[in-house]
Amino acid sequence: MLFPTFDFLVFVVPVLLAFWALGHRPLARVLLLLIASYFFYMAGPKTDPPPTPWYFAGLLVFSTVLDFVCGHQIDRRAHQIDSPDVREAARARRIRNVFLGASLVGNLGLLGYFKYVDFFVATFTDIAHAAGFSFVAPHIETILPIGISFYTFQSLSYTIDVWRGRLRPEPSFAKFALFVTFFPQLVAGPIVRASELLPQLHHRPRLDPVMMEEGLFRIFKGLVKKVVLGDWIAAYFTDAVFANPQAYTSMEILLALYAFTVQLYADFSGYSDIAIGTARLLGFQIPENFDRPYQAKNLGEFWRRWHMTLSTWLRDYLFFPLGGSRGSTARTYFNLWLTMFLVGMWHYTPGTSWNFVIYSNIHGLAMLFSRWNRTRRREGPARILAIGLIMPGLAVGIAWAAQVILDLPEASALVCGVFGGVMFGLVTWLPLSGGPINTFVHVFITYHFTVLSRVFFRAPDFPTAKSMVAGLLRFDTQLVRPGLLTEWLWLALALGTFYHFTPKRWIDQWVWGWFRRIPGPVLGVLMGLLGLALMKLMAGAPRTFIYFNF
Repeated sequence: MLFPTFDFLVFVVPVLLAFWALGHRPLARVLLLLIASYFFYMAGPKTDPPPTPWYFAGLLVFSTVLDFVCGHQIDRRAHQIDSPDVREAARARRIRNVFLGASLVGNLGLLGYFKYVDFFVATFTDIAHAAGFSFVAPHIETILPIGISFYTFQSLSYTIDVWRGRLRPEPSFAKFALFVTFFPQLVAGPIVRASELLPQLHHRPRLDPVMMEEGLFRIFKGLVKKVVLGDWIAAYFTDAVFANPQAYTSMEILLALYAFTVQLYADFSGYSDIAIGTARLLGFQIPENFDRPYQAKNLGEFWRRWHMTLSTWLRDYLFFPLGGSRGSTARTYFNLWLTMFLVGMWHYTPGTSWNFVIYSNIHGLAMLFSRWNRTRRREGPARILAIGLIMPGLAVGIAWAAQVILDLPEASALVCGVFGGVMFGLVTWLPLSGGPINTFVHVFITYHFTVLSRVFFRAPDFPTAKSMVAGLLRFDTQLVRPGLLTEWLWLALALGTFYHFTPKRWIDQWVWGWFRRIPGPVLGVLMGLLGLALMKLMAGAPRTFIYFNF
């Protein structure tokens, strides 16, 4: 079921009314939300192509039962690992590890099969052909269950926290099942941890007027982002360019990348806003997922601000267990690269071929550069030497990769290499912090790095991505052809881009304060008008959220 639809309104209003009517009956309240969450998942969005079948909810049941049982079995033997009997302690550790392994294999196995099996088969085929072997790959066409990347991570974190001793297992199966399936964030996040949501399920909800206002405000903001800056821009511009980049000029392709950058943020942060707002209306707090990411001064800061619940999940459950930055420099860089590579590959969708391998490595290697630049010596000859080595070294490396991997002509690959070398050299030369001009340059370079890397994020396949890059480097004399974008689309792109760089207080304090002062009847009328306007913009054809694909 999609948020910006009349179907969701018909669904959520009765759920809200029934939930608050059952405020004094905790078990009935939990069961109501659990049934509503499964209905929300199985109803599915009415889209073309159609959504995953309703019976894929069985995967939800599997993950829920698996981790509930594993969590309890792990905790049952927690006291035995400190036993003075060495054999008993060893046996307890072994059993705990077996159940942790069952949770890891079960959850990651599901995710790996449905999301990555086509990639593994295609990769094996490419390697076999490169080695001179004749191999006919089996045709495997999986359907990606909506939300599988989110609820498997969420459920898995519970088992890991119990194994670490940081969390006691949830005694109530119904409450644990609701934690896994809580409908506002079930299919596209934010990724909520057990320690954040389960304690709230053990307290009676409080009908707080301020929380209700916050919920409505977040929903209002999210709907505008999703439909106006997300769907509308995609339907009338970006989809067409990415479908056939050969038909567009270099400037039009670049403009499409800017537009997709606006669209992607608006779509995903809009979903998060609606999810957080709906949870607020039910009396629950779920974590934030975005913090003005395009205002980041470096790539590390960008990933701390973008999809924050995924970044922190991989930090806590992958980077730190690998050793984090406590080991040697080489081990630290490997841990960082692997974490960032998996952040990128988490976004992989069936059929995109090598796009996300390239996207993952671009961001992973850039994160290594960012860490090196932050920790290196910056005084005296070391600074000059760093700049002198970085610029030509990266220029050669980028030009080689552009020519070999992307099949670019030598001249285009050279332009690509020189541009990349100069940008990284400029970052190396700039102080890490300083006045407004220094900050502006850092933000400008980081923002454009994310914009240009979106080629591999959005292109439907590798040939299209290569065509997009080649088109960017054609440098056509014609810029943007008249009539390609209407005045309203230009305005939406300008306002959407401007919104990214506004101070946070403009929205979270000033607009929020104005929203709170609106009388209830007027607010109701405004929400109704917003609904009508959104239905008009969608033209009766709502689009799925981009992160449903992940």
